[in-house]
Amino acid sequence: MPSQVIPKAEALPALETLESFQPSTPLSPAVGSLLASAEKSSYSGSLDNAAASIERAIRIEPRNPTLLYKLAEIRIKQSKPRLAEDLTKKALLLSGKDNRLKKQCWLLIGNARIMQNNAAGAKEAKANAAKF
Repeated sequence: MPSQVIPKAEALPALETLESFQPSTPLSPAVGSLLASAEKSSYSGSLDNAAASIERAIRIEPRNPTLLYKLAEIRIKQSKPRLAEDLTKKALLLSGKDNRLKKQCWLLIGNARIMQNNAAGAKEAKANAAKF
């Protein structure tokens, strides 16, 4: 019985360094305050508190792609790449003509796929990011 040749796994690319993304559209005062609170919590390592603040902001503005993206960033930091990818895909759908946000979304999707050991998917996401 001949032995099967198993193809060598493609090496995973390094995680992309994402620039600090700031919304290009003005936020309501309540949402702005929640986002500021989330960023402060995130920097201090309180990721659960950061996620809770952003989730409250999303309840106020459920179709705000920046908020979905920010929550996805938190989920990546919490080592929840599948959830981060799903949130980022929703942000992409809502991003309209915001090419800067679209690029960041694709980079974050690439990072989520790297964390899930999906080298081909990460490469595809990076190619999509390069279009913006």
